[in-house]
Formats: sequence, C-alpha cells, structure tokens
Amino acid sequence: MIDQLRKDVIALAAPGTRKVGSQGHEQAREYLNGRMQAAGLMPHHGNSFELSYRVESSNYVNLAGVLPGIDNSLNPILLIAHYDTCDDQPGADDNAAAIATWLAVLQRLKLTHRQRDIIFLFPDAEEPPRFLTEHMGSTNFYLKQLQRTIHAGLVLDLVGHDVPVEGLEDMVFIFGAESHQSLAKLLLETELPAGLRNIATLNRYVGDLSDHHVLRENGEPYLFFTCGRWEHYHQVTDIPEHLNYDKMQRIAQYLTTLIEQLDHSKVEAEDHKSDPVDMELQLLRRAMGSYFEEAGIPMNNRNDIQRFILSWVKQYQL
Repeated sequence: MIDQLRKDVIALAAPGTRKVGSQGHEQAREYLNGRMQAAGLMPHHGNSFELSYRVESSNYVNLAGVLPGIDNSLNPILLIAHYDTCDDQPGADDNAAAIATWLAVLQRLKLTHRQRDIIFLFPDAEEPPRFLTEHMGSTNFYLKQLQRTIHAGLVLDLVGHDVPVEGLEDMVFIFGAESHQSLAKLLLETELPAGLRNIATLNRYVGDLSDHHVLRENGEPYLFFTCGRWEHYHQVTDIPEHLNYDKMQRIAQYLTTLIEQLDHSKVEAEDHKSDPVDMELQLLRRAMGSYFEEAGIPMNNRNDIQRFILSWVKQYQL
C-alpha cells in the first residue's frame, strides 16, 4: 500500500501545480479518472466521473464515483479531498496526500461488506481565491450535483506529514464531532492502529479550513481530519519527499475501520448536535496525558480544552 500511496502522490505532484486552469490541473483530472475507473468505482451519475459546473464566467470540474453498497436505499457516506492547489505549488501534502489516502481506503473497503454506497468526491476549486465562495467544488456538489441525503461526510486535508511538535508527530486532529452526538461515540469506539494518535475538538476553535464548510453550514453530520499546517504549507517545497507514507498508511487503516463502524451506525436527525466534551477529554488524556501532567496543565472541562487548544494552535501555527 505504501508504494501505491507514494505513486499517487508523485503522479499528482509531478506537474508542479494543479492550479485551476493549468495543464497540471488537467493532468491531475485525467490521472484521477484513470485511477477511479481502475478501482472499479461507478460514476456518481451519467457515464463519467467528471461533473462540470460553471460559476459566473469560470468553468470547473468535480470528480465523483460510487463504491456500491448492498442497499442503495440507505443514505450514502460522502468522502472528500480536493484536487486543486493554491497557485503554482506541487501540492504533495495539499492535497495529493489526502487523495492518495482515500484511494487506499477505497482498496480496503472493497474487501468489506458495506450496507451503504460510499461516494468518493474529489472537488475542484477549494483553494484561494475561491475558498469559502460559491466557486468551491464541494459547495456546488452538495447543493446542485449530489441529489441524495447523506449519512455523514468525512473530509481530509493536509494528512501526509508529521505534526511539527516534538513527541506528537504521530497525531491526527479531528474536528466536527459536535455536528452529531453519534460521532463522539464513534470516535471513542474506533480502534487506532499502533503508531497513530488522535485528538478531537470543536470546529469553531479553528474555523472552516476545508471542504467541510458546506456540510457544517447545512447541518450535516461531518468529521474533518488533518495534521494541521506546517512549514511547507502553500509553498513550492510541498513535495512528495517531505511526506510520511507510513503515517498515511496508518491513517488509511484507521479511516477504513471508522467507515465500517459508521456504515452500521444510526445517525438520526432528532439526535443532531451536542457538546462532545467528555469524548474530547478522553481522547486528549489518552493521547497527551503525560504531557499535561508534566506541564501542570489542567484538563477537566470545556474551558480547559478551549484554553489549551487555542494557545497550542497559536504557538505552533497549526
């Protein structure tokens, strides 16, 4: 799996840019078309994975494929990772690593018995200057191309690198469990592979950093996974050689297990939002208990979590 993860990242990063409208952007779309077809996905609708849309005078293309489940009357699970880059950068971590990770998850899920359809969405136009505007591919897909109610959405961005904090390199951060109370239980019960730790907290501490924006705005259950920002973020140095493919493989293993659990979980509308503070405290203590003890940092309630997370994000510019 590591060889394929690396191969996918290298292929997507090779042109040096996937900026909207560039040749590299077109090459990435062609490559993903081939990978999605070879993996056995079905087009989301019609005869093509490509879903074109237009905003004002600009043309864009989302790519969406479906891994069918046993019962297509059930609401599908939506998996998202954007394929464009911010200006002329290779974008190995942002966001080729996330795409490669979802493709690895796809291979694992094909070996499982799934109740629900799994939709793999690689949206266009996530990066500035289109970020959080109507141009975003994920926004257009959800509002105009999806045409189904989803069970939940999982979004990846910046998942290919070690967290730039000594002793916590193996961490992955999760936001959005407050969008539905069943997600907190899911995060607590899903086993992590050895060599990977996770912490989860409220999305409002960092804001909408990626394609989960439209899901949050529309009240959908969602989770956003990231390793945070680092020195190569939006830089020409965001190259395949700087990624940790072992960590990506562990994240793919974890996500597969989580999706299997989510596939069989109930996400009832009437349950909706809640404050997952107990789950957050348990994950924080599990992942960083000794750190808090040594530093004398209290970790007992929502105020403690907020104080720590906000100061930590600021200190390390995550």
